[in-house]
Order: sequence, then structure tokens, then C-alpha cells
Amino acid sequence: MSVPSATPYEPKTRLGRVTNFVDSRVSGSAMVKEFGRKVFPDHWSFMFGEVALYCFVILLLSGTFLTFFFDPSMAETHYNGSYVPLKGVEMSVAYESSLNISFDVRGGLFMRQVHHWSALLFVAAVSVHMLRVFFTGAFRKPRELNWVVGGVLLILSLAAGFTGYSLPDDLLSGNGLRIIDGVIKAVPVVGTYISFFLFGGEFPGMDIIGRLYMLHILLVPALILLMIAIHLFMVVIHKHTQFRGPGRTNMNVVGYPVGPVYAAKAGGFFFIVFGIIAIIAGLFTINPIWNYGPYDPSPCLPVPSLTGTSAGLTVPCA
Repeated sequence: MSVPSATPYEPKTRLGRVTNFVDSRVSGSAMVKEFGRKVFPDHWSFMFGEVALYCFVILLLSGTFLTFFFDPSMAETHYNGSYVPLKGVEMSVAYESSLNISFDVRGGLFMRQVHHWSALLFVAAVSVHMLRVFFTGAFRKPRELNWVVGGVLLILSLAAGFTGYSLPDDLLSGNGLRIIDGVIKAVPVVGTYISFFLFGGEFPGMDIIGRLYMLHILLVPALILLMIAIHLFMVVIHKHTQFRGPGRTNMNVVGYPVGPVYAAKAGGFFFIVFGIIAIIAGLFTINPIWNYGPYDPSPCLPVPSLTGTSAGLTVPCA
């Protein structure tokens, strides 16, 4: 007598059927099960990498909000917004839209400050995380490549910060760009050509804000996401390092698995970081662009003569 073959389990709910359909084709449950067994050391020094990751998520969320209202144009206009001291002042459209975000968009100033504070905390967390890895020797074989990835992440975080704070086209960001222009032009032979290519002509040109905007919202974040993915992949492959203690060897990791303990702790920690940044952003002003005014490279200064008096000549102070 033949025995009927066992029929595969068929979920009763629609969500279960969809999940089963996807899992039977991509084997997602096996990957989730394997990652769920990943053990993380329970030591406070490991939290800096988590803080950096959570800050980057906050940066993506707040940056997406700001993207809807920011106009990266260097075309000239006259301000006619809510901030009375600057009414009628000639400025770029980029600076005008930054002021509109700060004073006319509901929650705009708060989101600007959340974005700025989380950017600072992101760079600080990456830096401290790198210092922890260095002083504990966690960069040694076989983790040298992950150390290099961390170094690239630090450089990319600085690049994201520079391209972001240059976007409002206020006096502070304009002077920062002028410094970068001077540094580039100091490169022998090719410096002048690089400057002309970057700014689209003689400084400040009309293209730099738009180009930095594309770098800031597309290229740099994409590279950061790529480096984070590679970093986490290598962490899973090589396992975490850990401090000496009972039961700890070079071949194991003592701590909590991702599911459910570590996932719950990490989720709670994310909202703690988010809450602290929100409180700081709501209470402490950062980068008050309305106090700086628009960047103007045209003002001139008198050239002193050999006798110490003005010679009557002027040069651009930009």
C-alpha cells in the first residue's frame, strides 16, 4: 500500500501566503535565521558604532524632508519672506529657500537643526568608534580591510558634512567654499584647472551649489550606504572582537543574539538617540544662517601703501 506524500504547509492568512511565496524563492528565512543567531558583545564601548548608524538613519529621514523645500539654485532674487531684517536684500535662490525652510515651512527650522546636530554626532560617533577599534587593536588580522572601510566611512562623513553646510549659500558657507577654492588652486600645475571645473568658471561661478547638492543627496549617501553594508557584512563574517573575560576566546563571542534580545535593545537605543537629538535640536540653535546674511564675494578692501596709508587701490576680499 502506497503512503501519500506529505503536503507542504500552506499558510491560512494572505500575509502568510505572500511570505511563504517570497521565502520559497529567495530562501529569506534561512538568511534571517542565520543573522538572528549572530551574537553581539554586551559592552558600552560598542555603542558608538550603533550611534553612528542611527544618526545616519536620522540624517536620511530629516534630509528627505528638507529636500522637498530646498532649491539649489544660485540665480539672484530679492528676499520677501517672514524674516523682516533681510526683506528686499539681494541673495541667491538657495539662500532664500534656506530662510523659507527656517521661517515659513512648518517644522522646517526644527528639521534643519535635527539634520545639523545629527550630522555632527554622526562624525563624532564614527571618529570615537575608530579610536576604540584602534586602541583595542581590533583592526588586526583578519579585520584589516574592515579597518580600511571604516577609514573610508570617516572620510565620506566629512565629505557629507562639507557638501551639506555649503548648500545654504550664506556668508559662512561661502567663506568655506572660498577656502576650498584656495586649497585647490594651491595644487601645483592642475589646481587652477580643477577649480575651474568644480566651480564652472572663476569662483564662485553659478554651478557649485547645484553640483554640491547632487553630491550631498545622491553620491555621498550612496557611497556611505555601500560602505556600511560592506562593514556589517565583514562584521558578520569575522565576528566581533571582545575584551578578555570568562569563557571568551578568539574563536567565540559572548553576548546576546540579535533576536530577540539585541534587536529589542537596539530598537530602544535608536529611539533614545533620536529623542536626545530632537531635544537638542529643539532647545539649542545651530547654524543661524539669518544672522550671517547672503555670501557676497564682491566687497573690496583698500591696499595699504608702503607708508602705511591707503594707496587708493582696491582688491576683492573674496
